[in-house]
Amino acid sequence: MTSGDISESGDSGDSGDTESAARAELRALVGDDPGVELRPMFGTLAALVDGHVFAVALDDVVGVKLGPDALAELGGVPGSVVLTMGSRRMTAYRSLPMGMPLAERRVWLMLARNHVARLPPKAKPKKPRT
Repeated sequence: MTSGDISESGDSGDSGDTESAARAELRALVGDDPGVELRPMFGTLAALVDGHVFAVALDDVVGVKLGPDALAELGGVPGSVVLTMGSRRMTAYRSLPMGMPLAERRVWLMLARNHVARLPPKAKPKKPRT
């Protein structure tokens, strides 16, 4: 992992190549949680609850979306950085540092999941009238 922000690789995820380690880790961290949807988004793999993204596999890291207090706490962990997609800093997302124990990674993922689960479900787009 490089120091500073983590940026999007532009990998679409559907090239048929071996899945990145970060994507495989995100799948493993989510497991078979029935309330979580994994889907390709923005050239990466995202984990969603009720239409809200709470975790992404971006380049070689897993990033999580957290509320302000948890975000500040993770920001104090050495190696955790703000994620960047393209040229946009995603300030609500921080990376899980390389070398963080698996059990701790799962705790942060559940904090992120619980944070977005408290948000109102995203409205489904209305079908245009014909």
